[in-house]
Amino acid sequence: MTDRPAQPSTPPSVRRVLTLLVAACIVPIVLVLAVLMINFYRKEEARLIDNTLSHARHISTAADREVRSTQLALQVLAGSHLLQDRDLRAFHARIGAVVDKLHVDSILLIDLDGRILLSSLRPYGSPLAQLSDTPLLQQTRNSGQPGVSGIFTGPLTRQPIITIAVPVIEHGKVVMSLNATVTPATLQPLLFEQKTPDSWRAGIVDQQYRIITRSHDMAKLAGQQLPAELRQPLSRVNESMFESYTLEGRRSLFVYQRSEQTGWTSILCIPHDELTAPLRRSLFWLITLSVITLALGISCALWLARRVTRSIHALIAPALAVGQAVPLPLPRLYFREARELAQALQIAARDLQRARAESSESEQRLALAARAAHLGIWTRDLRQQHIWVSQAWRELFGFSDSAPLTLEDLLARVHPADRQHVQRTLDSTLFGATRYDMEFRIELPSGCQRWISSHGSVEFDRHQRPTLVRGVSLDITSRKQAELDLQQKQKEVTHLARVAMLGELSGALAHELNQPLTAILSNAQAAQRFLSQPAPDLPEVQEILNDIVTEDQRAGAIIARLRALFGKHDAQRQRISAQSLIDSVLHLISNDLIHQRLTLRTALCAETLTLEADPVQLQQVLLNLLMNACDAQSQQLEHSNVIELRSTHVGHTLQLSISDSGGGIPPAALDQIFTPFYTTKARGMGLGLSICRSIVDAHGGRLWAENNGHGGATFHLRLPLAEVSQP
Repeated sequence: MTDRPAQPSTPPSVRRVLTLLVAACIVPIVLVLAVLMINFYRKEEARLIDNTLSHARHISTAADREVRSTQLALQVLAGSHLLQDRDLRAFHARIGAVVDKLHVDSILLIDLDGRILLSSLRPYGSPLAQLSDTPLLQQTRNSGQPGVSGIFTGPLTRQPIITIAVPVIEHGKVVMSLNATVTPATLQPLLFEQKTPDSWRAGIVDQQYRIITRSHDMAKLAGQQLPAELRQPLSRVNESMFESYTLEGRRSLFVYQRSEQTGWTSILCIPHDELTAPLRRSLFWLITLSVITLALGISCALWLARRVTRSIHALIAPALAVGQAVPLPLPRLYFREARELAQALQIAARDLQRARAESSESEQRLALAARAAHLGIWTRDLRQQHIWVSQAWRELFGFSDSAPLTLEDLLARVHPADRQHVQRTLDSTLFGATRYDMEFRIELPSGCQRWISSHGSVEFDRHQRPTLVRGVSLDITSRKQAELDLQQKQKEVTHLARVAMLGELSGALAHELNQPLTAILSNAQAAQRFLSQPAPDLPEVQEILNDIVTEDQRAGAIIARLRALFGKHDAQRQRISAQSLIDSVLHLISNDLIHQRLTLRTALCAETLTLEADPVQLQQVLLNLLMNACDAQSQQLEHSNVIELRSTHVGHTLQLSISDSGGGIPPAALDQIFTPFYTTKARGMGLGLSICRSIVDAHGGRLWAENNGHGGATFHLRLPLAEVSQP
């Protein structure tokens, strides 16, 4: 699968951005104000609830105070001597005189059987009713303490009343109960004292949640029990609040407080509409102001956006004309930044024109230089596999001017021997290579060959994936021909050096060849003598002929070694044994050592080491070094004429060291002895050591010299061992 380029999204317009900016500035402020307003409302609501609860406490306290003051007054009357003397007439007159001062509706005297003895509402002696259900009387008689009843229908007035009772005690025993009755209307002023709004509802209920008094519809609702949905939350705790519906069906917040003295509960109801009205009003004004502010802000943003877009649109034509060789007009703009941008476009146009002129000049110079240097310029798009080449490149590779070019066309021109190398190098650009340099041959349609040097540099995208390769190609046929000529000259010089060594070894070689030739002559003469006899000894003649063949083979081997050493041939590397290489060289130089009365001591590595090398070239190096050691010994005493040859295994290399006991190398000459044509010999050419180092370098080795501490010099030759072949 191929990665599809992501489609660029359409950028927003200036108008939309400014509108969003205005909204982004106003909306958070509105939200903050809304949060602050809600918090303020909640605080005000909490404060209102606290105040309402305080009102409920005040109502409860006022009711307790009224009940307590009435109880105190009744206790004073209950202790009157008139009751102890049973002067009921006088006591009736007395309660009639104080009843208006106590804020009660009537005062009753009841015996323990529930019979009403006196009533301030009836003349003395009037027949009075018998109470059938007297829970308050029973409570007062049993506890001996004052008490308060719930609301009930009075037996005399047949109206809802509340009774406040105190016991009449004689000799420590309750004998009667002195009661005061209070109507709901009498307690109603306690509710109005709190001065609550008229829409609020206030009331007091007894222990059975019957309405004692109420701020509204009291006559209608007094004595009625609250519905269960109100009784249940009121019974939970002595002081709290909850939301429910009033008896009129209006949703309200109920705030209540229960008196521990009377058990009555004071209730205040705040309509939910009034409770949330400030918040709704604030939110209304907040929304209104927000909409107005947002509308004004958006209007300003649209007006500003129009001016910005006009300025931007006015810059489109100058921007499109930047690449044209015409002066840029400066349009009417509304903003300083737009004018600065217009001025920048004018500067960019001038700079672009100047850059184009400089680029054109640079391209002309580059084209001129490329034509002068016969450089072919090319680019290769690694994604689309598109190849662009210059005209010089087409001429270099022999392609026509208009023919499309592919990588296969290029590889088809490459010499078959170099094609795989070129393909591998080009493929390396796909796998992380940053650049490459290669030389290869091409075959032109005319049939001639041409050497090409190609250099490429890889460009990467932001994901470090190769995208493009740029490079140049150069005709190096002349240079390659010069290199081949130089190699041929070097071969000839090397051959001349070997021939020169032949001259130096001629005496020893002549002696070595003389031995088998002398033996052949002697054996031939002996054979002639045997054959001249009348009865020749044929077995003896056969043995003589065998000796002649052996000596001839010996002479042939000597001549073969000389031909291999001094003949002209191309360097051919092969796997050779280090020991056989050393033995062949020692065999060649052994007679010369004897002739010069020199001793060669060897300390060779016992391991079997293999080299990947040209044996003839390495024989030339070793012979040259050994003959130099012989020359260094020519003026030394006999007991000092010793040459040492050592071989050691150092890492993955073979090191050969040739030491002499001559006069050594002058310190100033240590760095120059390998320089071509530098020599310390009177008849030397100065090429031997230079050729030796070139041969060793070509084999990947190293050749150096150093003086010995006890005299003489040592030449070290280090060569890499052949790779061990895998089974």
